[in-house]
This record gives sequence, C-alpha cells and structure tokens, in this order.
Amino acid sequence: MAVSLAIAIFGGLVLAFLAATQQGFAQQRWTETVQAHGDLQLFGWVAVFVAVLTFEFIIRVNARGAPLPIAPRLTVLGCLAGGALLRAAGQVWNAQVGFLWPIGAALIVVGSLVFAWLVWSVKPPRPIRLDAQPLWFWTGAAWLIVAAVAGFAGSLRATGGIMPLADSRLTVELVIRGLVLCSIFAVGARAFPGHLGLPMLELRRHRALYILMNVSLVLFALGTGAFFLPDAGWLRHIGDLGLAVTLLLATWWMGLPSLLRRFSWQPYYRAMIPIAWLGFVAYAIALGAGAIFPGWGERDLLAEGGIRHIVLLGAMAPLMIGMADIVLARFGTGEIAGERWLIVAFVLVVAAWPLRVVPPLVTSDSSGAIYESLLGSADVLAAVGLAVAAYVCLRNARQIRDIHQRRERAHAERQRQVINVAEATDVAR
Repeated sequence: MAVSLAIAIFGGLVLAFLAATQQGFAQQRWTETVQAHGDLQLFGWVAVFVAVLTFEFIIRVNARGAPLPIAPRLTVLGCLAGGALLRAAGQVWNAQVGFLWPIGAALIVVGSLVFAWLVWSVKPPRPIRLDAQPLWFWTGAAWLIVAAVAGFAGSLRATGGIMPLADSRLTVELVIRGLVLCSIFAVGARAFPGHLGLPMLELRRHRALYILMNVSLVLFALGTGAFFLPDAGWLRHIGDLGLAVTLLLATWWMGLPSLLRRFSWQPYYRAMIPIAWLGFVAYAIALGAGAIFPGWGERDLLAEGGIRHIVLLGAMAPLMIGMADIVLARFGTGEIAGERWLIVAFVLVVAAWPLRVVPPLVTSDSSGAIYESLLGSADVLAAVGLAVAAYVCLRNARQIRDIHQRRERAHAERQRQVINVAEATDVAR
C-alpha cells in the first residue's frame, strides 16, 4: 500500500503537476506526459492498491482461512508497479528509452494474468445462484486483463511516444469502470453491511447491479473507436447513462444515505466512507448529464479528464483511505499506529478534487494563470494527502513486522526452554 502511494506521489502526481503548469519536459511533450501520468496512477497506484485489498478481502469474504501464497502475490504487485514505471519512462523519454514502454506494458499483462489466476483460484463457499458477490471479484480481474492487453497493443500502435487517443481512452476506462468499480462492489457488498451496519444487498438487486455495470462498460467500450471498434458517441452515451443509473441505484439499495443521517466520526471510517461515496454520486450525475445533453456530453479531452478525476480523486482515493482504516486495524495488529493522520490524509484529498475537476469543466482554456494554479494546487494537496496515507501504511507495516519478530523470538525462547527441560530430565534419569 505504501509503495503504490509512493508511485502516485513521486511519479503520477509529479507528471500531473508538470502537465497542469506546463513546466519542464511537459512543455514539449504534453500529451506524452498526460498519458504517462494516467499509466502510473492507474497501473502503478490504483491497480496495486486494489490488488492488495483484494488479496486480503477475498479470503475473508469467501471464508477461506489460509492466505494466498506470498510469491505469486509479490509477482502481481511487482509486475504491475514495475511495469507501470517502465512504460511511463518509455513514453515520456520515448526518443531515448522508448523500448521500455512495450516491455513495461507486457509486464502489466503478466501481472494481470497472475492476479486473475489467484482470484479465480479462491472458490466461493456457496453457489453463484445463491450468492452473486464473487462474480465481482472474478469480473474485475478479467477486466484488468483486457485493460492490460489493450495497453500493450496501444503501445505497439504508438507514434512518437503518443498512444492513439481512442486506445488510451479505452485502456483508462477499462481500469476505472472494470477493475476499480467491480472491486469496490465486491468488497462493499460485504464490508459495508459488516462494518457500517447497512442492510445486505438482496440477491435480485445484486444481480441487477452486476448486469447493469458490465453491460454499460461493454457498450461504452464498443463505441470508443479504439483499434477496430467504431467511433460511436451514442454508444458511449448509453454506456455512461447505464453506469450512472448503476451507481445511483447502488447508493439507494445499499442504504448509504442513512449513514449521512446518523453521521459519526467513531470509528473514523464510518464518516470517511459515506463522504467518499458522495464522489460516486457526483460522478454519476456528471455522466448522466453528458448522456442526456449530448451537446455538453461531446466534451473536449480536458473536460473528459475532469469528469474522470471525479471518480478517481473525488471517490476512489478517499474511499481507499477509508478502507485502509478498516484494513490496517482488522488485518494488522488490532490497532492503527497514527490513525488520526488518516483523517488528515482524507481531508487533504477531499479538498483537492474540486480544484482538479471544476476548472476543465467550466472552461476549455488551459493556458490561464488561474487555471494552472488551481490544478497545481490540487496536485500539491493530493500529493501531501497521499504522502500522509503512505506514512501511516508504512508505520503500520513496521509495527506489524516488529510484533511478528517479537512473537518469533518468544516462540524460539519457549522452544529452547522445552529443550533445556527435556535435556535436564534426561540427565536426571
């Protein structure tokens, strides 16, 4: 978790800052910088973080005692993070090390395949016809494979360090709408009732959300114009509208509005999760508006990026911090070292997303000083917030390690005492 956040801070957000303020190499290679920023954030941060949470939750959700093997887990995380770094470097410095781009993209494909193998290897305790929840895990892993393959194919079709925009759009949306949202529903369908006291999602509604989510993604993908697909705006609008309906229905059916009526900061995640979910509601409204009013829906790339950051920075990032508050306590030592710093991280990230989202939605002029300063401020706030979250994760990783080492030393000492008693008994005999 800490490493993925570090990639977001020192890689993705640095590139975002350079692109927003048009400084450094972003002046001459703006498109390459923006696309590399997206690659680092989606594959180096988001995919790694989601994989970590999946490895923890899928065992507990499916009532499997033994954790997944450590070697393939590390293979997944290493291939995703390392591949993202290599492909971003190969894109930004394409003239010098462009060969790294397809190598990094290929590593991501390998990581996604191993990830899917691990996820699919966990057998559910009940048949799918009685419990649809495992479908979210399985389908999210499948969408990651499709996104990774699309990213690899797009790197081979790139010209001068720039992937065709339609290919890039498809890759990005497959990660967001496929891996991320399916994984959020996979975890939320069980974690929200258990930790927030919300009602369990009915099987019929569960199936409806699953179908709506994935059909909307298929329709959107078919209209992206990527590779051999047609560039059909009406298909993308239908996909957007379907996803918007899915998110709004999920908000209502899962009972999330009730958390705002009985708002509480104890424990902290009871406040962070519903606030983060408001970002999904805002994302649904933006998608729905674009689908219903096609004139606004045919937005430029900057506005499209603004809407995309509603879900990434406005919903997913704060939700990750909220879920980290659960994971670090329940799956660690039972208490979180520096837990209050997670609140600081959460507040900084929530404060950052309007600054990143609003400017490109209200103006298409990205050269103004106010525009650049707002986006730059958003990047700084997000970077500091994620850095604080990374500090908490790293601090807890060290705490968990220290406790394990003390337990191992205590166990070894007990073993020595048993051996000493046995030897003394033999001597006495």
